[in-house]
Amino acid sequence: MKLISARQAWREALHESRDSVLAAAQERIKLGKRGRVVGETMPSMRDSNGRCAHMLAAGLVQSAIGTLPKPLQHFGHALYSPVATGQDINVAHALVWLTVDLDGYPAKRREVAYWMALAAIKSHQAAVNGREAWGPGRVAEFVQDWYGTKFAVSHWARDWAPVWAIIARAVDQLDAKALKPVAAVIVRMSERVGGGICRWSVHDREHVAEDRSARYAMRREQSVMELRERLTAMEPEQLRRWVKRMQVYGDAYRAEWGSDVVENPGRHLIYLDRVAEYWNQRQRVGDVARRVA
Repeated sequence: MKLISARQAWREALHESRDSVLAAAQERIKLGKRGRVVGETMPSMRDSNGRCAHMLAAGLVQSAIGTLPKPLQHFGHALYSPVATGQDINVAHALVWLTVDLDGYPAKRREVAYWMALAAIKSHQAAVNGREAWGPGRVAEFVQDWYGTKFAVSHWARDWAPVWAIIARAVDQLDAKALKPVAAVIVRMSERVGGGICRWSVHDREHVAEDRSARYAMRREQSVMELRERLTAMEPEQLRRWVKRMQVYGDAYRAEWGSDVVENPGRHLIYLDRVAEYWNQRQRVGDVARRVA
């Protein structure tokens, strides 16, 4: 079992791809076999080291999952466990619904939103497993199938998009909380980065971003003030050079993180603060806006 990402580790830690020794023996008893038949293919017992390594990694991940509050465990199982149960889905649905704040909406809309919360879990599950996230039509279909209420997809942007955004944001936040201890295991188990290996093949990128953001938040105000003072002290030509560096930095950062910069801004506070400080300084040099735009 390779520890590649928190989601992959959660799934594979609860999945055993081959039968145990006792299960194989039980199957032979059912078939009435005694001893071996000539030419019969038997499972190899030589890869005991690999099996032990899998059990060790799986045990560490399962132990990390066990540190989560029970509702978050069910939430993670609902998304990633290959043996998820109805209880996992029910608790995950309730957890999302209790997390969102829709007090300002009419009671009838909140009733529909209750089932949209379950649809959001299904949509998130599809998205993180490489499938397409659910669109308005699929959500409307799901709500009608489960609750019997039909709403107009043509009015989605006006009536339902804000509700869906609130629920989807809650699902994202709960997902990040559930994956955090598993991601920490992956970081601890990774020995080094090098030899042409991409760092995200070893470290869980979401955990790294959240950990970096949490540490930056503790000194954010001081860092912003220091950056502002440094920029204010620059001469126009120095500021132009800084803008060029910001262009390269911004392009590389957006290429690496893509839409996550917009969807989860809390993870990218350092980058966003640097961009904000550039716009605070742009009036000092007349050609800054033309160079960056």
